[in-house]
Amino acid sequence: MTEELQGKVAAVIFHSSDGVFSVFRLKDKQSGTVVTAAGQVGVPAVGQTVALRGCWVKHPRFGMQFRADSMAEVRPERAEDIEQYLASGEIDGIGPALARRIINRFGSRTLEVMDSRIDALLDVPGIGEKTLARIRASYQSGAELRDLVLLLQSAGVPSRFAAALQKLYGDGLEQVLKKEPYRMVREVSGMTFRMADQIAMAEGVSPQDESRILCGIFQVLTDFSMEGHCCVPAPAVWQQAAVLLRLDSEVAAAAGRDAVETGELPSLIWRDRLFLYLPSLYEAETESCHRVKLLLRGAYLGSAKLAVQKFERERRIELAEEQRAAVDQAMESGLLIITGGPGTGKTTLIQAIMTAAEQHGKKVRLMAPTGRAAKRMSIACGRSADTIHKALEAERRGDKTFFGRNESEPLKEDLIIVDEASMMDMLLFYRLLCALKEGARLILVGDIDQLPPVGPGAPLKDLIAWGDVPVVRLHRIFRQKDGSGIIENAARIREGQMPQPDLSGEFQICFVDSDEEAFRLVMQLCRAAHYEEDEQKWDMQVLSPMYRGTAGVDHLNRAIQSYVQSGGEPASGFHRGDKVMQVRNNYEKGVYNGDIGIVWAVTEQKVFVHFPEKETVYEGEEKRELQLAYAVTVHKSQGSEYDQVILVLLPSQRMMLQRNLLYTGVTRASRKTVLITTGEALTAAVRNHRTAGRCSLFLPLLAGEAVP
Repeated sequence: MTEELQGKVAAVIFHSSDGVFSVFRLKDKQSGTVVTAAGQVGVPAVGQTVALRGCWVKHPRFGMQFRADSMAEVRPERAEDIEQYLASGEIDGIGPALARRIINRFGSRTLEVMDSRIDALLDVPGIGEKTLARIRASYQSGAELRDLVLLLQSAGVPSRFAAALQKLYGDGLEQVLKKEPYRMVREVSGMTFRMADQIAMAEGVSPQDESRILCGIFQVLTDFSMEGHCCVPAPAVWQQAAVLLRLDSEVAAAAGRDAVETGELPSLIWRDRLFLYLPSLYEAETESCHRVKLLLRGAYLGSAKLAVQKFERERRIELAEEQRAAVDQAMESGLLIITGGPGTGKTTLIQAIMTAAEQHGKKVRLMAPTGRAAKRMSIACGRSADTIHKALEAERRGDKTFFGRNESEPLKEDLIIVDEASMMDMLLFYRLLCALKEGARLILVGDIDQLPPVGPGAPLKDLIAWGDVPVVRLHRIFRQKDGSGIIENAARIREGQMPQPDLSGEFQICFVDSDEEAFRLVMQLCRAAHYEEDEQKWDMQVLSPMYRGTAGVDHLNRAIQSYVQSGGEPASGFHRGDKVMQVRNNYEKGVYNGDIGIVWAVTEQKVFVHFPEKETVYEGEEKRELQLAYAVTVHKSQGSEYDQVILVLLPSQRMMLQRNLLYTGVTRASRKTVLITTGEALTAAVRNHRTAGRCSLFLPLLAGEAVP
């Protein structure tokens, strides 16, 4: 329940570097007690009287505190309170001594004087024209900020945006708020369409304003992209935009069609239907089509026969005919796809291709979409491998990602090999294509039976379906020793057959009757495997399709943390020794979505995490980038491999019971998979090979069927 708390700021304990989040002591006006308040409300000044709206929460370490959703300044009325406010340093040019002299001159009327006739401060000893100018500029700036805070609060927008808006737009802020409020969605970090729309409505913008409708359409397209779609049929967009904007669908459609005509709203026509795009995804699909066709014109490198003989002699192996053919194909085409399940020789083939390319004087670069996949590729191939983002020198600026490697500054290598390519979405694939130098070759290695990318599109799948890109399909299973039970069952699942436990115990199926029984069994297996040991935290992983539920990721993480840790409630939600995951790309720190680490130290304000390649420190709001990772979703596990996996698959997770999810979860283990399930859930997952469709015109573009 929302409550209001009013009082004077006694001390600021902590604030984030961006001035958004703060923790401070507040002397409650009603009770006179000093309480702790925290929230993304900006940083108050000591001595400032504020009104907070929010609720009381119990922090796991620091006890009861008021979690503020909004903060508004309450102007002090008593002379002593005004003096403390002036002496706080919030107003440039006024210190404690000068504050005392101002109060001696004007008393409780001080703020009224500063509002209406600030030149009267010249009557105060120690204030000359220069000091008055500093005071006036600072006080007026503060007044403008306070007015902006009130506007945001009246519109239901968090007041934390006030300082950012004032800094970004300066004197042009009023023009933006009244005439161009929707530009804030793309220019202000964290500003959503709904927030900008609430501000616009408060400023009197017409509900049928064209810029409002177009911004609403882009918001709808953004929402669809979060579900994996690159484009959307126009009627569906008009309908969703009308709901979002609370307008008649024909009004939204009319404005949208005008935007299509002017080119503001990118679109393509396929099979006499109009499809709409976000500009970034339109560029990605249309330009990628062009670049793929250029790649396919790659020149013949030369014979691979001697390189293959050398490779076989040094490795004391004999390549299968399909592998030899694949090496030859890599010499002939500028773009090649290699696909196959676990144990089918993909890594060996990559090594053979590298040998052949280097024999012809070509430089090779290895990449993968995730940190763990890159590390696994590096170990398997005996060569350094980077994440695609790192290789392309990605960096975050506000809400946008920029790539240092591009058409102007391309990669230097002649052959790029990308493992786990099924994880690449359309935007990342396009950025990779843009970074290839003229004459470079690209080899994509992936398993298309796994889950599709988290982001929009499925370029690897579309390239294979097109048919013009050379594709090597590896079927023969070479790895017959370690993890063979997993490999055999992965093949069964891929073919729509029920998996079977194997005699060696590498693949086990434990049938349960309820979510509660599944949860208890997971905990029992974690204890038996000594999950509390650091080595096991790296080598073992619990997987579940969903976050919610008794056997969901969130509940499992809390329970496993409680078992692994023997201390009290953790600070910042983490204990020393906790297994954690980075949940978004952080280019400054060099850690990426899906990276796993171990917490090695925790203080009141900081969390120190050891990742395989580096030590990283998190403080303030950065700690939100971490979550417990004793259990993770199957989607989050993509690109990773563990010695042992415990996979939960239950009827209560029916929305996620799909063959590719089961296949992906099972193949995350190299030595042992324990599947905890029911007969009903397992049968449903194996039979359900239909995945949610993704709207993309990349394949029709490649085939020449989609047109502007």
